[in-house]
Amino acid sequence: MIKAFIIRLINGKWYSAPFIFTIFTVFCWLCLIIFPAKAMIWGLLISLPFLGYFICFILGIAKMFMKEFKEGIKQCFFTVVISIVAMLFFTIFLPKDPYKEYKGDAKNPNNVKTEMPLKLSLNNEKPLFKVEKQDVFLYDYSMPGNYKYQVFLNKTDKGKVYLKMFDLVTNRILSEKEIKQESQIEVYNPTDELKEFGLSNQFTVEEGEWGDYYGSRVEVWFQPDDSTQPERKLITKNYIIQGN
Repeated sequence: MIKAFIIRLINGKWYSAPFIFTIFTVFCWLCLIIFPAKAMIWGLLISLPFLGYFICFILGIAKMFMKEFKEGIKQCFFTVVISIVAMLFFTIFLPKDPYKEYKGDAKNPNNVKTEMPLKLSLNNEKPLFKVEKQDVFLYDYSMPGNYKYQVFLNKTDKGKVYLKMFDLVTNRILSEKEIKQESQIEVYNPTDELKEFGLSNQFTVEEGEWGDYYGSRVEVWFQPDDSTQPERKLITKNYIIQGN
């Protein structure tokens, strides 16, 4: 049945496959309205249309090899155009925002001071603020549970910093191996003046779901290049986070 469907798409008009996958894209977009904003559901419904466009592009190439060169070129070109339009559509016209507003209901049994991650602008510019001591700032990035961070350090030898994150209530370490690997930044600043170091990529907290906020103790650890020196904790700060 699947084989017969693919053969029909190959032998059909150049606009047949793009039209079918465009209808499928609209269907996935409507499903985003119906289903809850969960990482797995959203990831599936957003990625499937583009998988379809990739298949559509391959089918266009297949037409070229079947001596339907003009038809294949039209299909490939149109597929690229509508996939770009679909990407913009999903970016600008999301049916609902996956970010749920924090209502201050995260458990905090010891009543410790917590902060919310900062927001990056559309072009990833960070807000301006005054820093007077070594500090770490966490940023929301792209989707709930994804974060970037920047750290301000002085009197620091050559080495790397990375994050350890713990659940404030249970003290359980969060995504230990993944966060350590993904949050590493090379640092070096022997002067007294504070210097900013930022993570270019994102890291992900796997524990939890979108919209389920909870407190986390964020620790910045320093791993010196000199292997004879032990790792040491530099900064501790508490943030309200959510998982992916």
